[in-house]
Amino acid sequence: MNVKSTGSQLIQTHRLEAPKGSFMEHVEVVLIGDGPFILFDTGYPECIPEMLSWVEARSGGKLEKLVLTHHHFDHSGGARAACDRFGVQAYAHPLEMGFLEEEQPGLPVLPIREGEFVELGDMRLEAILTPGHSPGHLSFWWEEEEILLGGDNILLPSTTALVAPKGNLGDYLESLEKVKSLAPRLIYPGHGPVLEDPIARIDELIEHRKMRGVQYLEALGAGHDTPAKIADLVYHELPERQKDLGARVISLYLERFVESGEVACADGRYSLTGPL
Repeated sequence: MNVKSTGSQLIQTHRLEAPKGSFMEHVEVVLIGDGPFILFDTGYPECIPEMLSWVEARSGGKLEKLVLTHHHFDHSGGARAACDRFGVQAYAHPLEMGFLEEEQPGLPVLPIREGEFVELGDMRLEAILTPGHSPGHLSFWWEEEEILLGGDNILLPSTTALVAPKGNLGDYLESLEKVKSLAPRLIYPGHGPVLEDPIARIDELIEHRKMRGVQYLEALGAGHDTPAKIADLVYHELPERQKDLGARVISLYLERFVESGEVACADGRYSLTGPL
């Protein structure tokens, strides 16, 4: 078990190891309260026994609800098991509910929208829509403690996967700025350690995205005219599976560059419209 005491003592996290072959090595689930409790995310389907055991041990079975930051199976894979075991309903943003219904038909899930609150005693966590990684990705803001439950929006040391068609680069950059404007003291992410200097990390991520954009434009200028070719150049040291993911990320950048007029596309091939 891996319970972190960083920040409020009303927040517990547990690290679940990812199944072999996953892109991420682990995922964090979060339990808030001192009885009753609210669970945020559930981990992979393969983690269900460990997740249920941990929630039972830490909550005494007194779970009030399950809240999902987004539909991806590494965060929602144990949702049905948790709902069945503890007799609760799940909550997610309406833009995620259709995906959840496709992936887990009949899951008891209710909507929670931006600006609404998850309340537990004196705790009030505001739902903040932070799309980019997923259309209805939610973060949860505990204003009194200046703590954000960030899901997959802001990670350390890895970066958030932005994959077409559900990922959106423009939305993601806006989400980073939205979170930065909150000036959180701590961020509890969906993967990795608690962020104790969130603003510095957000600035790093913004600069990282800018740097990647420049790399992709330079690759175009050198004649690498498809996402796959750019991925081969920029991510040459990575396994093919990760290059494929990189190509999907690159396609989001290229779409954004087409919209801005910096890049043209014809028959699936991209080119610069002018000098860099």
